[in-house]
Amino acid sequence: MEREEYRRHYELEESHWWFRSRRALVFRILRRRLPSLASASRRLLDAGCGAGINLARLADHGRAFGCDLSPDALAFCRDRNITRLVQADVRRLPYRAESFDLVTFFDVLYHKDIPDDTVVLREAHRVLRDRGYCLITDSALEHLRGPHDEAHHGARRYDKDSLGEKLRSAGFEIVHLTYFYLSTYPAVALRRGLERRRAVRHPGELPRSDLAPVPRILNAFLGGLVGLESRIAARFRLPIGSSIVALAVKKADID
Repeated sequence: MEREEYRRHYELEESHWWFRSRRALVFRILRRRLPSLASASRRLLDAGCGAGINLARLADHGRAFGCDLSPDALAFCRDRNITRLVQADVRRLPYRAESFDLVTFFDVLYHKDIPDDTVVLREAHRVLRDRGYCLITDSALEHLRGPHDEAHHGARRYDKDSLGEKLRSAGFEIVHLTYFYLSTYPAVALRRGLERRRAVRHPGELPRSDLAPVPRILNAFLGGLVGLESRIAARFRLPIGSSIVALAVKKADID
């Protein structure tokens, strides 16, 4: 992403309904799977940590480490007083094999700078301990592609079959795989249709991110609505949504 997009993330991640509801879902899923590990001994890696809000939350659950290729992203992490950072490509993680209990990718795999996302998943497999977990959130469903993807340098969107197959081919067993943002899916689909029409009328117009401040009342309403959805999605598989969330566990080493 461009520096301005990282700044938007940094400014909005704490309070924006979209980010808050995604964190609510992710940590509900993780709390159900990681309670047996003593927090002090747990090692967690946020690969492609961006502006750092998720890495900061992971630090409440163990020793959290972060890496990102962008110096801008790491600068915003440091503004949050986050340490244990390294500049690195997620395709070549600078960590020993079998050194983490959890690796997370928050909207990382879709990026255009990752031509082969399976390579990244195999790297996660390498640095995870036996029966360690890999958690992924990302953009879902190609028919929802729009200017937001272009602004964030997104190269692909996933469905449950494609992401599940990639995880299995990288040596993981699926634990939980669901779409998310079902409740806002109709509005997103409508917006993408209108954007496609606009693109025809205004070729060459610069792409713009969807990320923007939301009025307080609307932010509270959407946060409550999707927050309720997160309680359901943490236990059951939703049939459709604009994002996808996967938790997988490392099986035996692959060739």
